Amino acid sequence: MKWLFFILLLANLGMFILIYPQKAEKNVENGLPDVGELFLYEEIAALKTEPSVTDDVVLAGVNDSDADQLQQDSSDDRTETPDADLSLEERAPIEPIAEPLPEVPIAEAEIPAEPEFDMPESENTVAETPAPEVIPVCRTIGYLESRSDAEIVSVSLRVLGLKPELQSETSNEQAGVWVLIPPQATRREAIEISNRLERDGVSDLWRFTSGELVHAISLGLFRSEERAEARKNEIIDLGYEAIIKPRYRQKTKYWLYFQEGTPTSDNKKGWKDLFAKFPDLEAKETACR
Repeated sequence: MKWLFFILLLANLGMFILIYPQKAEKNVENGLPDVGELFLYEEIAALKTEPSVTDDVVLAGVNDSDADQLQQDSSDDRTETPDADLSLEERAPIEPIAEPLPEVPIAEAEIPAEPEFDMPESENTVAETPAPEVIPVCRTIGYLESRSDAEIVSVSLRVLGLKPELQSETSNEQAGVWVLIPPQATRREAIEISNRLERDGVSDLWRFTSGELVHAISLGLFRSEERAEARKNEIIDLGYEAIIKPRYRQKTKYWLYFQEGTPTSDNKKGWKDLFAKFPDLEAKETACR
């Protein structure tokens, strides 16, 4: 039994010696590549002075930039003064890191404004002269007795680049002088007088049958009052009553109003042709509307 016990014990020790190193290597390989042992931040101050601490120490809870800064500080310290050769009393005390003061806003100094100077105009600068104001000239052209003639003249003015406005006016005009036998009371009396005048050799008679001069007898319409007066005396000498009465009629006259622009050579030729076609036309300057 003793030999059996010792044989089993030796077998266990042999298995332990063979298996334990393999487990240790496996645990090391399971770690992160190129990463050393992890330490807490509070252990860094004590570990920095020990030469056994390698440069590949990774701080738990510290970002990469802080770890790089700490690694650089440790290498600098080892280069300048080896901490292993110094005792605790000879080591310089660690100065506390001063907290940064709050930034105080600095009032910006007011920069004085540069004085403005009136720069004299250069002699080469040409003064801008305002264009002279064009004063419109308005005219009327006429008079025309018919609307058709007025429309012909209007078309001619439009060809010249104008914008004429057709104007008209109706009035009573004296169209001559009448020599009349005054209106009679009845149609029968007017007929009897007409028959007597014809027997006396008076021709060119006209008897009014309606209107204002109904039952009157016209003995002629004259343009001049002298001839009308001579005709009247002739009828009176025959023993009849005769009078002179002006004759009026409604007459509409037409003209055109326009605003004249700058005349050109083409306009001048157009005006000549227009006045040659209507020689009685007359253009007058008038106030613009």
